[in-house]
Amino acid sequence: MSSFLPTFANAAGFWALLGVPAVLAIHFLQQRSRTAVISTLFLLETLAPESRGGRTWSRLRASRVLLLQLLAVLLATWVLTGPRWLRGESSQTVVVVLDSAVGMGAFRAEAVAAARGKLAASESRAAHTEWVVMTSDPRQPPLYSGPDRAAAGAALSGWRPRLGTHDYGPAIRLARQLAGAGGLSWFITDSRAKVPTDQPAVGVGHALANVGFAGGRVERDGTLTVWRALVSNHADTPQRRTWWVEQAGARSTAESVELPPGALVELSARFPDNADACTLVLEADGFAEDDRLPLIRPVPKALTAAIGADGETGAFFKKLLEGVDGVTLTGAQPVRLRIERTQAVQGREWGAAILLPVSATAGRRLEVAPVVPEKHPLVADLNWQGLLGPGPSWLTRLPEDEALLWQAGAPLVWLRPGPDDARQLVLNFNWEASNAGRLPGAVLLLRRFVERVRDAQPGRYARNFDTGERVWLREADTAGDAALSVEFRAASGTPAVVRSVSGGERAVLRTPGEAGFLTVKRGGQVLVDGAVQFADARQGDFRAAETFATGLPAATAAAAFEHNTRADPFATSWLALLGVILLGSWWPARRARP
Repeated sequence: MSSFLPTFANAAGFWALLGVPAVLAIHFLQQRSRTAVISTLFLLETLAPESRGGRTWSRLRASRVLLLQLLAVLLATWVLTGPRWLRGESSQTVVVVLDSAVGMGAFRAEAVAAARGKLAASESRAAHTEWVVMTSDPRQPPLYSGPDRAAAGAALSGWRPRLGTHDYGPAIRLARQLAGAGGLSWFITDSRAKVPTDQPAVGVGHALANVGFAGGRVERDGTLTVWRALVSNHADTPQRRTWWVEQAGARSTAESVELPPGALVELSARFPDNADACTLVLEADGFAEDDRLPLIRPVPKALTAAIGADGETGAFFKKLLEGVDGVTLTGAQPVRLRIERTQAVQGREWGAAILLPVSATAGRRLEVAPVVPEKHPLVADLNWQGLLGPGPSWLTRLPEDEALLWQAGAPLVWLRPGPDDARQLVLNFNWEASNAGRLPGAVLLLRRFVERVRDAQPGRYARNFDTGERVWLREADTAGDAALSVEFRAASGTPAVVRSVSGGERAVLRTPGEAGFLTVKRGGQVLVDGAVQFADARQGDFRAAETFATGLPAATAAAAFEHNTRADPFATSWLALLGVILLGSWWPARRARP
């Protein structure tokens, strides 16, 4: 906007322009007096009284008083509206934050239009503007940062919402810091519930009667392999959808499913014979991300294990290992995982192992001190308050060992560091004298450790992933200079995309944010085959979506306006001139003598 054109601080001041028709009306009603010499005989009463009336409206005549009064109204309007001009040195930063939740894909066109509208409306607030277009995805760099508004608007076309339910606070706080006191930050989303207090936002959503997949799995059922999938109705009305299975270009016979309001229904069938992968497809609706569910036949890595404990303890670990896919119990060598009793952990080369003390802790009372877990993935989100036993045993922890559980100031469980395929989990307590075998936390800890040892074995594996889930790779597979690449084929049918994995991404490789099939390769060797499923059912629920605009907080808008503009320097002079004009309009005009 040109700095020569003013903006007005008080738009209500334009109501003063109503004084213009008021002045004109007064002058229309006003009649000009004339001097005439007449007889006074008309004062005598007549025999028949007559009613005489004159003109109410008179022809408008230009006069000094009329012109001065009109000028006074216009001058008063100018002063009341408070005109201000942009400072030539004024600057601002405008930040647009786009909600990266995958549910925004249903309103992508509306969101892009709203963002471009806010960019255009914000340009006139300062002479120079720095534009920043970013998303709520903390791992994604800004889509644009620079002084060109056209380029900022064009960058919006590259926005692809792919995250599940996540925290918007970090992105919004960063946007506010970038905008500063004199700038603006806008949040484009689909629900008012996502908007923090005092955050300017635009909502572009509306309710959708969406039906979609809420997850699926492939499992063994006796000698057969079957798939099971959950279908969720996110509408408040009954819905009916048809579904079918696609595999290698072929399509099965379509079937229908009836879903009551808000219902969750399971579908299941035999996995297609002689097929390693397939896709379940629902009839399309307003949200396409959950209408296709890729599935792959799981193939775990192989892990050989041996149990050196007997009795009830040996029976428990045998049942545990048989429940983990890919684990084979054997007495032949080599054995990758051992469950053993030991008298001393130090210096013994077991390889990957779960170790327990040899002798029982006799003559000790029940330890009542609480079990305190460390912050570690193996014990994350597990409850240990129900663990009963005699407490820590006599095994000694080395300085490099990583404690997982503490009780009464002593280590109860710890992890011996090393490569993932050679780590040791030490259970420093009397297993038989405790209830650990019946405690879900202890069972899950052991299962997580066994799965980690299994996944660290060399070889190829296939499994079903959720979007954004970590893809586990061996340390040996991510080390060295061999090229690591990911090939992804979206379930929507777009062509496959192959990209190389950077060095920083190798340690925490994650699946893409949309459904499809992926293959991870190291050079020409295939490491992982996977099916990526959209499984965040919360993103498919659009009952709370709405269209709204919160606008700018009054204090923020006023502060930015004061900072970037300057007031009319002649405001005092206009008031003085207004007084002179009013006095001039009231001064009587000199009349010429007849």
